[in-house]
Amino acid sequence: MRKFTLTFFCLYFVAIHSFFILLLPVFTIASANPDLVRKSLKEFETLATNYYFSEDERKDDPAIVNNQNLYDVIHNNISLSFDIKERILIGNVKMTALNLSDTLNKIYINFLDNMNVNSVKLNDADINYNRKNNYIIIDSKNQLSKSKEFTVEISYQGKPLNEGFDSFSFKFIEGNICIYNLSEPNYAPNWWPCKDILTDKFLMDMIMTVPDDLTAVSNGILHSESSSQDGLKTFHWKSTYPITTYLVSIAVSKYDKWTETFYNKDSSKSMPVEYYSFPDYTEKAKIDWGVTLDMLDFYSEIFGEYPFINEKYGMAMFGWVGGAMEHQTISSMGYTLTTGDRRYENVVAHEIVHQWYGDAVSPATWKDIWLNEGFASYGEALWEEHLNGSKALFSYMRKEDYGGFSGTLYNPEDNLFSTTVYQKGSWVLHMLRGTVGDSTFFNILKTYYEDFKYKSATTDDFIKVCEKVSGLDLKYFFDQWVYKGTGRPEFEYSWKADPFDGQSSSNAYMIRVNINQIQKDYDLYKSNLRINVKTENGNEEFVVFNDKKNQVFTTTVNSKPVSVTLDEKGWLLKKVKQVDYK
Repeated sequence: MRKFTLTFFCLYFVAIHSFFILLLPVFTIASANPDLVRKSLKEFETLATNYYFSEDERKDDPAIVNNQNLYDVIHNNISLSFDIKERILIGNVKMTALNLSDTLNKIYINFLDNMNVNSVKLNDADINYNRKNNYIIIDSKNQLSKSKEFTVEISYQGKPLNEGFDSFSFKFIEGNICIYNLSEPNYAPNWWPCKDILTDKFLMDMIMTVPDDLTAVSNGILHSESSSQDGLKTFHWKSTYPITTYLVSIAVSKYDKWTETFYNKDSSKSMPVEYYSFPDYTEKAKIDWGVTLDMLDFYSEIFGEYPFINEKYGMAMFGWVGGAMEHQTISSMGYTLTTGDRRYENVVAHEIVHQWYGDAVSPATWKDIWLNEGFASYGEALWEEHLNGSKALFSYMRKEDYGGFSGTLYNPEDNLFSTTVYQKGSWVLHMLRGTVGDSTFFNILKTYYEDFKYKSATTDDFIKVCEKVSGLDLKYFFDQWVYKGTGRPEFEYSWKADPFDGQSSSNAYMIRVNINQIQKDYDLYKSNLRINVKTENGNEEFVVFNDKKNQVFTTTVNSKPVSVTLDEKGWLLKKVKQVDYK
């Protein structure tokens, strides 16, 4: 029965976001041995991603996408209320956009056909519209002028489909209602009409009216809170930084709230850090989330100033039993990950890192999803290193290596949330660090963030930053680890040592190391390779550039060698076998 429980929940959560992949902590096996859970994920990855949560990029008609890109969304004003008993969402969205073309005759807006549209207005006047293939299609009737703003206002209601990872849910937890969304990757149109294109970021007001015993949480800052005589309360949240559709968040429930204050590096700015927990979990959450200020301080130091410093960072529990989602300025946290012993501290770290990489800098396409998940996953390892030193870093990375990853890192197709994207993505950054060195690596991260802050980036954009900062041609690196290679180098090596210059009385030895790559998936993985030599008087390391399938390296060591290992610390994804010297 324990094996069945482990298998089922590995299948259930192998694709779960941020969206860090974890088993339910309520089960004994996960609580007792979380490392066992992590190691088991690889075994079930293919089955789970194919049959449970296979998520691919929505296949939009390129002609419609081109049409949508004729206008730029500047602002969305979203007003929501809820019929909780009937699970109905009532909404009004007013979109302000800039017309970029003199050929914008039809305005396409993504919205699922099952939702009811009550009215559509263009520039505050009623207008006819069509609905087809999950679009609202508005004929502008030549009312729009190039370089001029226009508005589209849509009133609607209905029961949103719950697709993907929980695109929109009404759920009772511990006897209390929780209304929430998780739109990644393509599910924002399940619950609000929008131009659902990653690269078009906008400003936003979110206004939610709920029963007065509930709290409604969203992105940005709380602009106002007001009560009415009919037992309702309205929360008005305002996002003053650009946001993309899948990061728009609502979380409505009966919450305990507490607040801390974060100060930037020179204390010139302060920011509220807000926590919203289900009452039964508050005391444990105060322990588990108690590291948040320290994490914000650490990541601000290595990445650059927190990107939403004039708004907030926050965490709100939602209806997931495990996992979390990095909604901009307000991460949604699976409630059973709150255990009171910091067991899932890496999840807290993961979502905070996303505020830089994923939220401030968003992927230009879902093919580039590793720029989100790989960065956030390596951020977990960096936190471990910060707390416990370099040994902890390498230990953490060893746990992130499941022995093999399927497919390429770029364009994972129907495996957007697989271990390849998360763990191999993390390893690529780790190997990049090993290639360019610490100083250059962290300069790359800061530069990438600054160059693309509040915008979207592609993998090629990131590569250009890497090459600009390092001064290196890194095409080989990204070809083998991101674009083309699907495996890792498999090294067979041997070595021999002779007294230097043939003088047996000499303390120095000449050592020869033969290295062969025998993998089948990719002809040659080029890399900086650290050769570690244990001698009678201590350990020595030298770094070579392995750029041939069969290669011999020679060096001098100061005393008789006892053993030779390749990449002993763990800077490379690899397999290694020592053979007899020939």
